[in-house]
Amino acid sequence: MAASPRAPILALVLAASTWGAATTATKYALGGLAPVTLLAIELLAANVLLWILVVGRGYRRPRSWPRVALLGLLEPALAYLSETAGLARTTASNGALLLGLESAAVVILAALLLREPMTRSVTAAVALAAAGLAVLEGSDAFSGPGLGDLLVVGGVVCAALFTIVARGGATESSPADTLTLTAHQFAVASLVITPAALLQWRRGAEPVPLHVPLGFWLAALGVGTIGYAFSFILYNWAIVSVEAGPSAIILNLIPAFGLLTAVLFLGEAMTVQRAVGAGLVAGSVLLFGVVERECSPTPVGSTHQLQPTLTNTG
Repeated sequence: MAASPRAPILALVLAASTWGAATTATKYALGGLAPVTLLAIELLAANVLLWILVVGRGYRRPRSWPRVALLGLLEPALAYLSETAGLARTTASNGALLLGLESAAVVILAALLLREPMTRSVTAAVALAAAGLAVLEGSDAFSGPGLGDLLVVGGVVCAALFTIVARGGATESSPADTLTLTAHQFAVASLVITPAALLQWRRGAEPVPLHVPLGFWLAALGVGTIGYAFSFILYNWAIVSVEAGPSAIILNLIPAFGLLTAVLFLGEAMTVQRAVGAGLVAGSVLLFGVVERECSPTPVGSTHQLQPTLTNTG
C-alpha cells in the first residue's frame, strides 16, 4: 500500500516537534543529572538505536575516517556539550529560541570563512537575530542566565562549523550513506563524552548517577532515542519527498515547539521582555525560512537542528 502524500509532511512536523521538545526534556533531565553525565547517557542511547539500524541494514565503512572524526567532534560532541551546559544555566525557552539561530550562524561563518555573499534578506535576518539575543539578555549578559545563553550560542557556532566542514564532502555522500555517517558521528561523540563523564565522576565534579529518580533517566533516554536518533530517521525519509519551501517553514518552527513545551511542561513564564526577544528571534528564523525556499533539501548525516540548506540533521 502506497504511503499517503501527506505522510512526509507529517513526518517533518513530528521530527520538528521532537527536536523542539528535546530541548525541554534535556532541561528537565538536568534537574537530576549533571550536564556531562546527561549528555553521555543521551549519546549512548542514540548510539544503541542507530547501530541496531546500521547492523540490520548492513555495515558500510565511511569514506573518510578523519572527516567523520572531525564532524563527530564538532557535532554532536562539542555542540551538544556546550548546549547542554548552557541549558543548565538558562531556561529551556531561551535555549530553544537560540538554537533556531543555526542558519544565521552558518551564513555568517560562510561569509567569513568561505567568502560567500550575504544578501539583504540574510543581513536583515541576522540583524533581527542579534536584536532578539540582546533583548533576551537584557542588562545581565554575562551573569546568571546570560552565561547559559552564551554557552548555547557556542554550541550553535560548533554546529555551524560542522556544516561548513560537511559542505566540502557533500558531493561525495549519497542519501543511502547518511545513516552510516550519523552513526559514526555519534560513536565518535560517545568516545569523547563518555570518558569525560568518567573523569568528572573521578574528580568529584559531577556525582555518579546511582540514586537518580526514574523520571530523569527516562527523559535522558527519550532525548537520545527519540529527540536525536528517531528524528534523524524521520527527516531523511521525508525530506526527499517535500519541496524546499514547505520543509524550511516546518523545520524553522523547531524553536516554537521548544518554547511551547517549555511553557506547558516546565511552567516557564513568558515575560514581556522574553516575548519581545522571542518575537525578534522567531522573525529571524522565519525570514531565513523564506530565503531557504530557493534551496533544495538534501538528506544528510548529522544530528541536530535540521535545516534544508544545511548539511546537518539535528
